[in-house]
Amino acid sequence: MSTSTDTNPTSTPKEDEQQKDPKWKGQSRTLKICHWCAKKQEPGVKPFQACAKCKEVIYCSKECQVASWPHHKGPCKSAVESKKQLEGKPELAQQIAVFKKWHSTNVDLLRHAFICALDLGHNPTAATTNLIFIALTLKPDHATQPARAKYTVHNGFTLTDAEARDMLGAQGPQGLQMLENARQNSEFMRKKGGLGLARLLLMENEKKMVDFTTIVLPSKENARLAQEKEDWGEDWIEQLRLALP
Repeated sequence: MSTSTDTNPTSTPKEDEQQKDPKWKGQSRTLKICHWCAKKQEPGVKPFQACAKCKEVIYCSKECQVASWPHHKGPCKSAVESKKQLEGKPELAQQIAVFKKWHSTNVDLLRHAFICALDLGHNPTAATTNLIFIALTLKPDHATQPARAKYTVHNGFTLTDAEARDMLGAQGPQGLQMLENARQNSEFMRKKGGLGLARLLLMENEKKMVDFTTIVLPSKENARLAQEKEDWGEDWIEQLRLALP
């Protein structure tokens, strides 16, 4: 599939700062890598462009933005709709931005938790039928902590797709659409040779904020090696708590 370049126009991050929308940064924008090819933004060169609709992801080129659009358009639409629902609620919008930045800066640990929770090193197909749920608590001293250290893990467990649909369905049709978008994109990533996408439901306990995020998974062999090196096993949630800053 392809799309015209003006279907999803882009703007630079600097231009975004002049707008009043909450700055919800996804993984690519937080980590400064291209959302499509994962190229790293180099210092001293022209900044990567952000998606002008959701402003959560960035691209190193127009070619990557066009190639990504069939897979990004679903999550992009969900992000835009979420922001519209929060118009006039700047405090809550900012809290969500902080929450998103926390999990975007802890991608590696969350990926490893997913691999161990579902035992992907030995049961790689579990990624296609299961998710993980993690509840988090804002630290008392969060205001003085860096973005990746503002929350502590409260509890967590695995979910089947059916259980996730029930949980997200309570959030309305938008939640179910996010789950379907993730399923489709995970299938696309599996065709590229990996295990697809880790799918995580994250909840902030105090405000009951729920965010659904995905993380690219490694190949079957690399998942096995990751578990052999450090297998958190059934104690994965406690090990994640200890590993987080």
